[in-house]
Amino acid sequence: MIPLSVLFADIRGYTTIAEKLSSVEVTALVRRFYAAASSALLGQEAVLGQTAGDAVMAIFVPGLAGTSYPRRAVAAGRSLLAALGYSGAAGNWLEVGVGIASGEEYVGNVGGGGFKDLTAIGDVTNTAARLQAQASGEQLLLDAPTYAAVRELYPHAERSELSLKGKELPVLAFRIKADVG
Repeated sequence: MIPLSVLFADIRGYTTIAEKLSSVEVTALVRRFYAAASSALLGQEAVLGQTAGDAVMAIFVPGLAGTSYPRRAVAAGRSLLAALGYSGAAGNWLEVGVGIASGEEYVGNVGGGGFKDLTAIGDVTNTAARLQAQASGEQLLLDAPTYAAVRELYPHAERSELSLKGKELPVLAFRIKADVG
């Protein structure tokens, strides 16, 4: 078990987008998204845990991102949204939801039958994925431990208790708009 922050980012309306575009156009769009995500995430010392279709997962651990790894995760999420056009009047070119959770869990290689994948497994990862599912395109949705690390930077974050899929109890979450801060 190690301390970490996990970030998930997912393209909103991907199935509808893919239905309207040619496979060449969809491939170009996803490549552009992955390039923006990779730059934003790796720029904050993330480990890219997974890329799957229309989503990315990043892991921020003290050994790479330093002791301020939750702050680095939030900075990476904001950087990603800025790269997608949420930082100015020109408008965004893709709607993406971002969720971030922090805590302790297993990080390492998992798999079998000749396949291994470096990933994080546990409640933190599940919470980040569920937060991402409820985040709208112009915001990051953070769990309470992540928000505690950035509270002074975003004192006006919107607080709410969310019922997340598979979670027995509501999760305290904080919404930060992409253009705030």
